[in-house]
Amino acid sequence: MSASANKLTKLKENAATYAALIMDEMDPDHKGYIEIWQLEALLCGMVNQDSSAEEASTKMNRHAKSLARAMIPSCYRSPVSRFFTHATEYVHENWKVIWILALWAAVNAYLFQWKFFAFVGTPLFQISGYCLCIAKATAETIKFNMALILVPVCRRTLTSLRSTVMGRFIPFDDNINFHKVISVAVAVASLVHTVAHVACNYPLLASCPKDRFDSLVGKAFDYHQPTYGALMEHSISVTGVLMDLIMAFSFTLATHSFRRNVVKLPGMFHNLAGFNAFWYAHHLLAVAYVLLFLHGWFLLTEKPWYEKTTWMYIGGPVTLYALERVFLSYRERTEPVTIIKAVIYSGNVLALYMTKPMGFKYKSGMYIFVKCPNISSFEWHPFSITSAPDDDYLSVHIRTLGDWTTEMKTIFAKVCEPPQEAKPRSMNLMRMETRNVCRFPTILVKGPFGAPAQNYNKYDILLLVGLGIGATPFVSIIKDLLNGLRPMKPVSPAHLTDNSASIY
Repeated sequence: MSASANKLTKLKENAATYAALIMDEMDPDHKGYIEIWQLEALLCGMVNQDSSAEEASTKMNRHAKSLARAMIPSCYRSPVSRFFTHATEYVHENWKVIWILALWAAVNAYLFQWKFFAFVGTPLFQISGYCLCIAKATAETIKFNMALILVPVCRRTLTSLRSTVMGRFIPFDDNINFHKVISVAVAVASLVHTVAHVACNYPLLASCPKDRFDSLVGKAFDYHQPTYGALMEHSISVTGVLMDLIMAFSFTLATHSFRRNVVKLPGMFHNLAGFNAFWYAHHLLAVAYVLLFLHGWFLLTEKPWYEKTTWMYIGGPVTLYALERVFLSYRERTEPVTIIKAVIYSGNVLALYMTKPMGFKYKSGMYIFVKCPNISSFEWHPFSITSAPDDDYLSVHIRTLGDWTTEMKTIFAKVCEPPQEAKPRSMNLMRMETRNVCRFPTILVKGPFGAPAQNYNKYDILLLVGLGIGATPFVSIIKDLLNGLRPMKPVSPAHLTDNSASIY
């Protein structure tokens, strides 16, 4: 009797815990109650009635299915509700991207239909038909997108806007993806525009009867009907074809297979794959913008300057992008960095500790571009900042994955020495470190630029997930959090020990 009473007493003491566990399992929708059928499914699954082995197995399977169904939230129990739930969750997580893409698509659709119907019924339409409308409509979207495509790569501007109220409803973290989407739209529209002119509009203009041509558009062409060859030799065709070639070349080398050097080209074409080819090919687009301006200025028929809209589209974004490049080049020349220390870790990781440029302010999670003129005078490569904002130095960790990073490690390996310890500790990742070196390779930096991880301080709970070199932004975040927890002076790179560096 006392044993039974003791068990009953313990059961009463833990009743609240048992009830909480039941509610956690059987109330996935957090309604605060469970239904009778759910309780039945739970109790029936626990009761072992006297029956044959086969019947017991059948009942157990049936009860297991009932119990599993009872533990699934109601919004996931049917295919229809599951679909709408997933759709709602997707919209909730990606509403910023969705509304920006919807707005962008709506603007393109409006420009297309506006320009399309603007040429319906005109004298040229009576000769070229809808070929002219399609060519002009796609041209309008090309001008808009060629202007817009520069905005997502204005990193300095986006970094400034990221911390403003605009960051609440504009997905600045997806700027490169938006840049890629616009580039696909430009490529498709350029193809349609070129085919509409070369394969349809030009042949109809050249083959139109002379009398009909003069009566409809003779005055605009000075009563001189151009041949197909003359149309192809006109500056508008030459600039258009050159733009198509440059954009096709740049677009191809920017694809994942070429940029990541997945494609292995034979012989002399080997250098067309890789980051270097992508970087240099993208700079050819500056020529494409010059050709775009000329393409929209020297037309087949004369128009007043205020009716030539190409320069109106691209003028502002091109100026903004050019000012950013000039500003960054100015800071690069006037505020160089000095290498304080370089460390090479196991796993082919190079850590660089540099002085901070004048007025250099950043948040943990941001990144900078690094250039080493000893390797290339033009190549800039992005790396996450691993030092905390309060540290009196600037540091990056570079993994040797390509030609440039491998050469970078090789150059600094020449000025590094193995650690002085006879037997390095098992937890020490350091292999070589610079010691008593007067002259380091020249390093230039530009930035900092915003990244998604910089908003970590907006959350109460952080879950930092990083693999390998991908953990570099989190090193800066952890350092910044530790600096905020303990009142102490920032650590100087000269006093970094092997243990302090091995946190990486």
